[in-house]
Amino acid sequence: MKKRFFKNACFSIAFILFLGLLPGAVMAEENDSNNSAVTTTVGAAQVLPALYSARMTAPGTDNPCFYADNAYYQGGYGMPNCTAYAWGRAYEILGTKPNLDTGNANQWWDYNLSNRCYPCGSTPKLGAIICWGGGSSGHVAVVESIVDNVVTLSESTWSGILFRTYSYSIGAEDATSVGGFQGYIYIGDYVDASSDITPPVLSDVQVTEADENGFTVSCAVSDVGTGVDKVMFPVWTDKDGQDDLVWYPGTISGNTASCRVLYADHNGEAGDYTIHVYAYDKAGLSTTAAVSMLADNGKSTETFKSIGDIKV
Repeated sequence: MKKRFFKNACFSIAFILFLGLLPGAVMAEENDSNNSAVTTTVGAAQVLPALYSARMTAPGTDNPCFYADNAYYQGGYGMPNCTAYAWGRAYEILGTKPNLDTGNANQWWDYNLSNRCYPCGSTPKLGAIICWGGGSSGHVAVVESIVDNVVTLSESTWSGILFRTYSYSIGAEDATSVGGFQGYIYIGDYVDASSDITPPVLSDVQVTEADENGFTVSCAVSDVGTGVDKVMFPVWTDKDGQDDLVWYPGTISGNTASCRVLYADHNGEAGDYTIHVYAYDKAGLSTTAAVSMLADNGKSTETFKSIGDIKV
């Protein structure tokens, strides 16, 4: 292809936006090796909950969180034991050893209050440690699922049941297990990926800052479920198919994603540029928009500025 320079060039822009799946013939072939380069910047006020994967089966003996690296197991009080299990499950969820008591279950609540290790309260949340002070030693378990008014826990029992799950209605905590409900210890803020059925929302796709070197593509992106994970911008010139396809990782700042497209990455060519925008949330759902841009190398008498607001 003939190399052309874009100094003092003018542009005419044609945009066609599609949500959801696009016809396979025009879809970019994604190169997964480029996805790891995505840079995300999230402000402090926009911290998103982490994904939560419920445990509904017993951990294997090869799981170090519950066995080899478990504080209770190392001290000779491993599973079946409610504290060994809950401590190990917290370890598994956090990815690091939890700052929880290593004594009897009826000591966990007061230990956490005294040391201010984690937030706590009376409302169930995913991954929370529920504490009871009843009986001779109390009991602890882990919240794995919350559906409407029903909470499902996972637990183990001292010298009894290795692993089990059971459910109860919110508000019935004190009548559950050994009694003496104390509250929930919140070791983190989590959201169930399986409950997210809404893909990200894309809007306001724009091409700006065009010069002799390239142009910037940006869009507004948001997700009400698990949050935006990444945005990718595959770009290629239409001539000769996708021989110059480049997957540009989007930089996310607040609710805006953008990338800089360089003509040098596309053999410095004029003509039609096809731009796709792929937005992914943390549950794996995605939304796609397609944009085409004609760089006509000065044939247009209109000065390129911005495409303005285009609602998808």
